[in-house]
Amino acid sequence: MTKHLMNSQKALSPVIARSEATRQSNDYNQLQTTRLLRRARNDILFDFLRNHQHLLFKIFIIALLLLHVPLVAAAGSVSGTIKVKGLRSPANVLVFITKAAAVDLDFSNARFVMDQKDLTFTPHILPIPVGATVFFPNHDKVDHNVFSLSRTQKFNFGSYKPGENKSIRFDKPGIVELRCDMHAEMLAYIMVMKNPYFGVSDAKGHFQIPDPDYLKQAGLPGVEAIPAGKYTVKTWHEKLKTKKQTIEIPAEGTVSVKLDLTRGAPSVLYKR
Repeated sequence: MTKHLMNSQKALSPVIARSEATRQSNDYNQLQTTRLLRRARNDILFDFLRNHQHLLFKIFIIALLLLHVPLVAAAGSVSGTIKVKGLRSPANVLVFITKAAAVDLDFSNARFVMDQKDLTFTPHILPIPVGATVFFPNHDKVDHNVFSLSRTQKFNFGSYKPGENKSIRFDKPGIVELRCDMHAEMLAYIMVMKNPYFGVSDAKGHFQIPDPDYLKQAGLPGVEAIPAGKYTVKTWHEKLKTKKQTIEIPAEGTVSVKLDLTRGAPSVLYKR
């Protein structure tokens, strides 16, 4: 039986050898085919690049230029008029956007001024963005002592003489009521805002949001227009009822707003 198996193996050896040779031949042919396909692909790519090099160079230059061109977002602004009942003047009404997208500006460099002259704080209402600093120069001929007991920020400068100046930074949004410990009639408000989209009405009741001239004087020339979309505008004055109104900022241009206010207690600036 052993002799029979050996004879069988001898008989199969040529078959096995031919099968192995066939397999190796197939592997070789497959390798050659892969190499030819790869070479053909490289030749086609090379020909394409050679024949279209000028076009590709133009595309490359255009891409570089686009990297340096800022994208212009759709944005607009707000202008409007305030009418009041129960007060002699529509001036000093704060109008602001309650919620807006974050602005990429460093407000710590902003410098606002609350002047003291003729025993009066000027302006009566001073809106500032969170993080800004307010200076309190004494342009009177008498001493002043500016202080605030407001929850937003409490401080007391103590008595300081004519020609002197004090300053403080406001890092928390809210209302800061100002008083002078030496002159009870002096009263003003600093409105610490969450965004720079605010304005204050003038003697004719006109306002603009944002107010580029006002912000530029404080060292904030780069405040952009309000991104397009729906917003809520809100008013604040210590003797007028707060009013809210929904507006839609256009992709370009200005939306006009008319606000009629009546005498009464205002609401809070921001809900806590």
